[in-house]
Amino acid sequence: MSGTTSRRPLVAGIAAVTATLALAACGGSTAGGQAAKPAAAASGQSGAPAGSTCQPIAFKSPGGNADLSSLPDQIKAGYNGYFAPVNTSLYATFKAKPGPYKIGYSDSFSANSWRGDVLKRLMDVGVAYKTAGLISDVRTTNSNLDNNLQIQQITSMINQGVSAIIAIPNSPTAFNGVIKQAYDAGIPFITLASHVTSPYAINVDGNYHLTGVQVAHGIGELLGGKGNVLVVDGINGAPASAALHDGYVEGFAGCAGVKVAGPVEGQWSEATAKTVTLQYLATHPTKLDAIVNSGGMTNAVIQALEQTGRGLLPIGDANPDKGSVVSLRDKLADKYVASTIPPVESIDAALYVAIATLQGQQPKLDAVVAGAPLITGSAALQKWAASDWTASSSEQAPAPPDVSFFKPADMGAYFAAPKPLPAMP
Repeated sequence: MSGTTSRRPLVAGIAAVTATLALAACGGSTAGGQAAKPAAAASGQSGAPAGSTCQPIAFKSPGGNADLSSLPDQIKAGYNGYFAPVNTSLYATFKAKPGPYKIGYSDSFSANSWRGDVLKRLMDVGVAYKTAGLISDVRTTNSNLDNNLQIQQITSMINQGVSAIIAIPNSPTAFNGVIKQAYDAGIPFITLASHVTSPYAINVDGNYHLTGVQVAHGIGELLGGKGNVLVVDGINGAPASAALHDGYVEGFAGCAGVKVAGPVEGQWSEATAKTVTLQYLATHPTKLDAIVNSGGMTNAVIQALEQTGRGLLPIGDANPDKGSVVSLRDKLADKYVASTIPPVESIDAALYVAIATLQGQQPKLDAVVAGAPLITGSAALQKWAASDWTASSSEQAPAPPDVSFFKPADMGAYFAAPKPLPAMP
């Protein structure tokens, strides 16, 4: 997540390349590493321009022992280049437990709007699901980036007998012991936007790596395949931030003349992002041609550029908040590339996975992954920005119109014995 002191973290106007097109966007691929032709997108976006100066994005299987062939094509496309192996879920044989369920929610950081929106949505759905008899309680904790404290908080949830745990860990490995402890206690452990290496978890995730690749590739195309780009990362060490950064590196590597001038840690906070960007600009007087950020830090970047008199540059935003969408529309309508990893749809999916697993619906995979929509063009921003949004709006932007991201109707495809859940409010 990012923030203004609080804008979204762990991800815009829609040229909606939905999950199916995500494989081919900017010159994606079809199979076996073969590059596909650039895909045209809806809402005013075109694919990679004629005479493309960057290499097309080739399809990469995530690896692992899971069979993705049973997934619908649109969902399967979202696994393109996923940064971790995808394996068969150890919860595939989990025996159903009767409800109502006690849900534990463990957050590692709360000072951004994405995390705030996730918590609010979880509590709102919790109320509705209490009425429906599915949930009896939702218990929440926050560790403020203290891994040891978060492990203690999760251990306490296990001892309190919660039915399932949804967590945003701040490390892909540090929580493996307590995750196994939850599994041994019969408590499904679901991560949200923060992939862990433990086989005893189900990771509900956006494809941050593919998002990074596509945003970088799109910026490279805007620059004509050459130039210096500053990367404003999220939180160093956070799995989502690391996956985005690796995606940027891969995407820019396909544009031979593009150089990553240097990364800075914006912490998904506008205040921090502005400070570190100003510091970078003050100590690196060489020419910059674009800036990419890992979500919701666009206004901080714009303010830093304006304050130093550098003039606006093309911006890539992996997951804009509302204020960022407005600023892109008003100042850089044809000089941006964006994606979206919306908080409401993300936590809805995590809660769905938790309850469906508890009901014995047999999750197929240890990673439930959404695709990476690609969004460019002024028409897309006009559609995305609502009339009551302003450049100072700090709330995380919802998924744009026409963008598919963990649609409720698609969630059953991740399970071998799916049953519908009550509609979420």
